[in-house]
Amino acid sequence: MWTKLAKMSVREAMIELVGKPGYGEQPRWFEKVANAANISKRTARALWRGEIQDHNHRAIVAVRRAAELAAARKETAALAAQFRATIGGMREVDESFFGPQIDRLERLVRQLGSVDRS
Repeated sequence: MWTKLAKMSVREAMIELVGKPGYGEQPRWFEKVANAANISKRTARALWRGEIQDHNHRAIVAVRRAAELAAARKETAALAAQFRATIGGMREVDESFFGPQIDRLERLVRQLGSVDRS
C-alpha cells in the first residue's frame, strides 16, 4: 500500500484524500484538500494545476502523507468491520465455545477504533 501511494501523482493523492471534486465544487474541494494536508488553498490549487513540479516540495509531501494516513484509516475501518462480522458469526454458532476468541477480537476492534480516531 505505501509504495503505491508514494508513486501516485499528486492529483491521485488529492483524490484519495478527499474524493473527486464535483462539478462546480473546486473552490470548496481545494479548501478540503488544504485543511486535510495542512497547506494553503492556493497551494492546493497550484498542485492540482501542475504548477508545482518538484517532487520533494513540502506541499506534495504533505498531500501524499495525508493521503497515506487516509488510506490507512480506511483499511483499519474495513478490518474492524470484518472482525465485527466474524464476532457476530461466532456468537451465532456458539458464544460459549468461542468466548475467549470473541473477547480477543473485541479487544482488537477497540484498539483499531482508537487507532482510527488518532
